[in-house]
Amino acid sequence: MLGVDLVFIPEFQNQLDIGGKTFLQKAFLPTELSNQDIEHLAGLWAAKEAVVKAADVVPKKLTDIVIFYDAVGKPKAKIGSQEFTISISHHGEYAVAVAYRPGV
Repeated sequence: MLGVDLVFIPEFQNQLDIGGKTFLQKAFLPTELSNQDIEHLAGLWAAKEAVVKAADVVPKKLTDIVIFYDAVGKPKAKIGSQEFTISISHHGEYAVAVAYRPGV
C-alpha cells in the first residue's frame, strides 16, 4: 500500500498557532518533538497522514504512529506491527511525504 500527503506550511503554522501545545501533544510523540522547526513538524505531519492512507488498520490517534530513523538515518514509521518506509521532503511553503508498506 502507498500513501501520499501534501502540507501547505502556512496553514499548518496556523493550526499550530491555534492549537499550541495541545495540538503538538495530540499529533506527535515527545521523541518526535526534539526538532520543532516548522518545516520539520510539517514534514512529520505529512508523513503521519501518508501512513494513515497506506495502513491496513487506521490508527485511533496520530500518536499511535511512531516516526523513527533507522541506523543510516532513513525515516520509517510503525503502527503496532505494521512498518512503513517513508520519504519526507519540504521546499518553500510545502512539505510532502510518501509512505509505503513493503510486501503489501
